Amino acid sequence: MTSMAPRPGAYVFAQQLGLTGDLAIVGPRSLGGSYPVSQFAAAAVGATALALADLVGTDAQAEVSTPLVDGWFSAAVRPREPVASPWEELAGDYATGDGWIRLHTNAAAHRAAALEVLALTGTATRAQVAAAVTDWRADDLESEVVFAGGAAAAMRTAGAWSRHPQGEAVAAEPLVDVQQGEAGRAMSPGLEGRPLAGVRVLDLTRVLAGPVATRVLAMLGADVLRIDPPDWNEPALEPDMTLGKRCARLDARTVDGRAELLALLTEADVLVHGYRPGALESMGLDADTRRQLRPGLVEVQINAYGYTGPWAGRRGFDSLVQMSSGIADRGMRETSAQHPVPLPVQALDHATGWLAAAAALRGISTARTLGSGSVSRLSLARTAVELERWRTAWGGGPFPVTPLEPLPSRPLDTVWGTVDVLDSPLEVSALALETLQPPRRLGSDDPVWQSAAVAEVDQRPRPALRATLSLTWWRVLAWAAGAALATWALQGLPSTIGAALLAQTQTVVPWWSTPAWAIGAVAQAAIIAATWMLISPRTTVGIAVGTAASVGYAAHLVAATAALLASGASALPESFAAALLTVSVIAVTSGAALVGLAAPVLLLVTPLFLGRVSAGDRVLTVRYLRRERGARRPRSARGSGVAPQ
Repeated sequence: MTSMAPRPGAYVFAQQLGLTGDLAIVGPRSLGGSYPVSQFAAAAVGATALALADLVGTDAQAEVSTPLVDGWFSAAVRPREPVASPWEELAGDYATGDGWIRLHTNAAAHRAAALEVLALTGTATRAQVAAAVTDWRADDLESEVVFAGGAAAAMRTAGAWSRHPQGEAVAAEPLVDVQQGEAGRAMSPGLEGRPLAGVRVLDLTRVLAGPVATRVLAMLGADVLRIDPPDWNEPALEPDMTLGKRCARLDARTVDGRAELLALLTEADVLVHGYRPGALESMGLDADTRRQLRPGLVEVQINAYGYTGPWAGRRGFDSLVQMSSGIADRGMRETSAQHPVPLPVQALDHATGWLAAAAALRGISTARTLGSGSVSRLSLARTAVELERWRTAWGGGPFPVTPLEPLPSRPLDTVWGTVDVLDSPLEVSALALETLQPPRRLGSDDPVWQSAAVAEVDQRPRPALRATLSLTWWRVLAWAAGAALATWALQGLPSTIGAALLAQTQTVVPWWSTPAWAIGAVAQAAIIAATWMLISPRTTVGIAVGTAASVGYAAHLVAATAALLASGASALPESFAAALLTVSVIAVTSGAALVGLAAPVLLLVTPLFLGRVSAGDRVLTVRYLRRERGARRPRSARGSGVAPQ
C-alpha cells in the first residue's frame, strides 16, 4: 500500500478533540466526485484511532487503511443473500416548480405527513407524487411538510446555505462541542485487548450516525444495549448497524416503559442519543434528571441541523442535509446531471458517527482518569460545513473515483444467513475492532444489562463467538406451545408402531388419540412456560430446558390421567394413583416419554428460537437473561410521577 502524505486539515478532527499522536493513513482512495470523500472519511476514522491510542495509553502509531475505511463507509457487514432496499418507494428527489426537493418517507409518519400536504391518499404512486410536487415552490413545500411532522429538504447551493440563518448558525458551532461534567461513579478499567470491557453503553439512536458510533464501542468490548420503540424497524440496515450489540424495545410513552428506561440509565456509563432537542425531556430524561440518575455520565449527542439557529429542532437525515447544504447541487452542476447528485456514500452520517465514537472514547478516558463525565455534541450539518472546507483545502475537485479491490473480510453466521464482515479499518498497537457478537434483529433482546457473571465470560479470550440466549415472553409461550403440540403430534407414533410390530389391533390404552391427550398437552405447555420463567434466570440454559421438559411432561401425564378418569375410560383402574402408574408405564415403555422430553429441547435449538446465537456458542453453559420487572428502578420513576404521553 502507498502512504498518503498529510494535507491541510488532515488532523483537524483530532485537534478539535484535543488528541495528539502519530497517525498513518495508508492505501489508495476510491471515493471521490465533487468532494474528497476518501480523505475526509480516513481522517474521521483516524480521529477514532488516536482517541483509542490515548485511551489505552500507548505511544505506538495509529494506522488507518483507506480502502477499508471506504468499505466501512459503504457497509461493514455484507449479507451474501439480497436484502431489502433501505429506501421506501416514495423516498427520493422530485422536481418542483422552481427547483428540487427531497422527501424522506422511510418512517410511516413521515410518509403520511408528505402525502397529507400533497393532498394524496396513502396508496399514491411515485408518479402521482411527482405530478403533485411540480405545483409547489421547493421552499414552500419543504416548510409545509416539516410543519406537518414530516422530513423534507429543498435543494440549495452551497453559497445560499452559507447565507441561510441555519447555515450561519451551524458554521459558528464547533465540530465537536465538548462540555465537561461533574464527578460520578467509577468506570470499568477494561481488559487487555478489550479496552471497553465492562463499559455499559445505552444506545438511543436510529439509522446511521449514532449506530455507527455505538458499533465502534461495541467492537472494542462495550456492552452496547440499543433501545428502539415497539414500532420502529430498519430491515435493510439491521445487519450492518447492530453488529456487536444487543437490541431491545421499550415504549417510552408508557409509565412502565419510561421507568425501565430510567432504570437502564442509572446503570449506564455512556449514553449516545440522536434525539432532537426537547425529545428526551418528553421522556422524563431532561439534563438535570440524567445528571441526578447517573453522575459522571459520558454523554454523546447527535442531531441533523445543529444546536442553534431556527432549525435546531428540525428532523433530518444525511440525504436531506446534503440537499440543504449544497452538496447535492454541486454534484449535479459539476457532472452536468439532470437531477441532484449526492455523495457516493452517506459520508455525513458515517463521518459524524466515527467522530462521535472518538468523542465517546475521549470522554471515557477522562472519566477513568479524572472521574468526571462529559457531554459531546455533533451534527450532520456541522460535518457538512467541514466537508465543504476540506474541498477547498484539497484543491476544489473533481476528485477521482476508482473501483475498490476485493477487501479482506471473514464470514459470520447470522439470522440473515452467512455475511461477510470487513476487517478493521484501524489498528493501534495490534488492537483492532473485533466482532464478539453477530448482528441481530431489532428487539431480539430484553432491556437489561448483562450480569457480571456473563460479562466475565464474554471478556475471556476465546476462538469462537459467543452470545447470550434471550427469549422474550412471547417467544417463551410460543416455544412451550410448540413443544406441547409436537408431543401431541408425535407421541402416539411409538405406541402405534409397537402395536403394529406385535400384531395388535390397538394399543392397550390409546390415550394419545383421545381428548384427554389435548388436556395433557395444554397442561404441558403451561408448566413448561412457567418452569422456564421461574428458574431460567437462576441457572444455565441446559438445566432450565431439562427441568422444564421433565416437569412439563410429568404435568402432561397427570392431567391426561385425570381427564381419562373423569371421562370414565374403562381400560383404566379406578384409583388415580393406579391409573397414573398404568399410563406412565405405557408411555415410558412405548417410547412416548422420549418424545415428550425431547420435543422441547429439539424445538429450542431451531433457528426460530436459537437463530441469534452463533454456531460457536455452547448453549449449555450460557446463562439466560431476561428482564426482572421493577428491579432496581429509581425512586423518581415509581408511581404516577411519569405520565404517559
